[in-house]
Amino acid sequence: MNQYILAHDLGTTGNKATLFDEKGKLVASYVSPYAMHVFNQNWAEQDPACWWDAVCLSSEKVLATIDRKKVAAVSFSGQMMACLCVDEQGKPLYNSLIYCDQRSTKQEKEFIDALGFEKIYTITGHRPSSSYSLTKLMWIRENLPEVYKKTHKVLQAKDYVNFLLTGKFYTDHNDASGTNAFDIATNRWSDEILNGVGIPKSLFPEAVPSTTCIGSVHRKASQATGIPEGTPVIIGAGDGGCSSLGAGSVSLGKPYCYLGSSSWVSMASENPIAGIEIWAHPVEGLLQPCSTMQTGGGSLSWFAKTFLHATDDKAFESMNTLAAASKPGANGLYFLPYLLGERAPWWNTQAQGAFVGMNINTNFSDYCRALFEGVAMNLDLSLRVMLEEVPDREVNLIGGGALNVYFRKILSDVYGCDMLIPQFLTEATSMGAALLGGVGCSLYKDFSMIERMNPTLETIQPDMGVHALYQKKVERFAALYKSLEPWFPAE
Repeated sequence: MNQYILAHDLGTTGNKATLFDEKGKLVASYVSPYAMHVFNQNWAEQDPACWWDAVCLSSEKVLATIDRKKVAAVSFSGQMMACLCVDEQGKPLYNSLIYCDQRSTKQEKEFIDALGFEKIYTITGHRPSSSYSLTKLMWIRENLPEVYKKTHKVLQAKDYVNFLLTGKFYTDHNDASGTNAFDIATNRWSDEILNGVGIPKSLFPEAVPSTTCIGSVHRKASQATGIPEGTPVIIGAGDGGCSSLGAGSVSLGKPYCYLGSSSWVSMASENPIAGIEIWAHPVEGLLQPCSTMQTGGGSLSWFAKTFLHATDDKAFESMNTLAAASKPGANGLYFLPYLLGERAPWWNTQAQGAFVGMNINTNFSDYCRALFEGVAMNLDLSLRVMLEEVPDREVNLIGGGALNVYFRKILSDVYGCDMLIPQFLTEATSMGAALLGGVGCSLYKDFSMIERMNPTLETIQPDMGVHALYQKKVERFAALYKSLEPWFPAE
């Protein structure tokens, strides 16, 4: 008799509900979109009511396809690094300040002044930043004192929905590690960090492993969502952690590359890696080093829209054809893919994009190839640091950008690694949430179930001669950024 895991992925633009059966097969999927409010240049908020409405609608849609009494558990993935203040009854006191909200730059400086950059990084695994939850909460304390005074807990997206399902306040280690307030060595809220900025630890919910059953769906939530009353709720993890699981990174090593509008490289580690942002891995006992660039696939979309006047698949096919007419190295042309500043490896909000190295023989095909190579080389600067820690020389590739067959080969040649192409490229995050749900309720024996859920279908091998060329070009690429760095601050 089939049983099912209901998994939700609360993203930036919508919630995806998926059903996976006891064999790990995807049997149903539904996306319910919602909006975010961006204003004042770098402020970004979301009404948490839209998350709940989307969960209710999408749950009903996918559960209509099965006997809902056979749902073994519900589990979540969700957007990270937010700040949602709720009162003792769990009622939101203000919109959620989401991950891309940058209003707390003043508080970021105060944070650094209070504890020092190195101490913050050593404790939390992250550099102090207005991207994370803690400085957002400090901003609310200073600018919305009545909201701060009434705040009982500070929640992430999935934690708020989990509260509405169970009536209990929890977060998991993975999501907690994206707050700038969590000690990754002890998996506890850091007294030193919170005391240093005068924030009570009681404002943060208890943090538990990502496979923890935090309760069951109560009657009122069941009536709203269609999920049977009493269904176990597995807390789940942040979207970055769930993506790692969906990419097969469930044991030491297992590097992968995610290609979306933003892109990143990550793996599983037992120890922190100097200079790399570190998250608590959803698999207890592991860490998740992860380096994210702002505009990976976003650079490709920008180029297609700006110079090919299109955004559909035909535009990308045209880019591929043009780029293939240029030889590796793009005739000496380099592209710096910094269209929204940059996170890894430079962490420079003032960084800007550039094409450098053109000459009288440069043609449009060179520009197209340089575009792909620039994104790949930027990611390689972080991946090579990670690969020094493990023997792996195979990299899983996921995300919408992984659908581009031409780009896959460039990545393989730049990395000098076999690129493993799994069956599902765009379902990794919801699949990771389902894996946590299945392991958490014992429907799945362990995390190795991901090998059945998302098997490798293709392996792309690098041309090591071309890789040798790219190794030299990556060094030149990094030197090029360094030489332009003093020029980047806006006029």
